[in-house]
Amino acid sequence: MFSEAVMNEHKTKFIAAKKAKDWRAVVEVLLSLRVNALQISPELRKNLVYELIRNDVFLLQTKYKNNFLLDLLDQEKKSLRHALLALVSVIVSTLKGAEYLTSIDETIIGKIIEILENEEDGSVNQRF
Repeated sequence: MFSEAVMNEHKTKFIAAKKAKDWRAVVEVLLSLRVNALQISPELRKNLVYELIRNDVFLLQTKYKNNFLLDLLDQEKKSLRHALLALVSVIVSTLKGAEYLTSIDETIIGKIIEILENEEDGSVNQRF
């Protein structure tokens, strides 16, 4: 399981990469978080999701509110959308995760639906 230090390192790198618009680094962090979530047993996966929420990985509980995540969702880069939707799917696999993404309002869910409606039917992102 992720230690607090590793979680903070990922979050710091994630925020810095987004700020610098280094989309490759953003994707790298998102995929790392998702891979780690998928490599642990299903019983422990929920705990990792709770750690992501507790550490406010998408900065929903900060002054940025929905803006940090919505800005990422607005990017047209396929690899970024894929990595982002993959991690979102892990987070919303729990009730607390769904509550986390809708903690401000439902704008994020609306944006995700909009993205998925524009995807090719049966795409990997739609399956997430």
